[in-house]
Amino acid sequence: MSRNRWPETISAFMIGIGVGAALGVLFAPQSGEDTRDYLIGTAQDGLDQAVGTARDGVDQIRHTGRKWARRAQQTAEDVRSHVQDAADQAEKAYRTAKNS
Repeated sequence: MSRNRWPETISAFMIGIGVGAALGVLFAPQSGEDTRDYLIGTAQDGLDQAVGTARDGVDQIRHTGRKWARRAQQTAEDVRSHVQDAADQAEKAYRTAKNS
């Protein structure tokens, strides 16, 4: 006694799709062209923002790299100065020892 309800289910589904599409067209807030323009504009804004963020990141990396380079240069100059002072002290000690 079981009846095949498959055709009725498919028919109801197709009617639902048709009614949904019709209501979507009737109550759409913008035309298709306006919607496409909005989507393109939004995508472009997102892309511009991503590019701007990437540029800011690159600028920050460059700034940090320059800062580290200056610190490394200053450290190298400090080490050179200390080595020169040590060499001068060693030479002075050598001469003192040689002359005594």
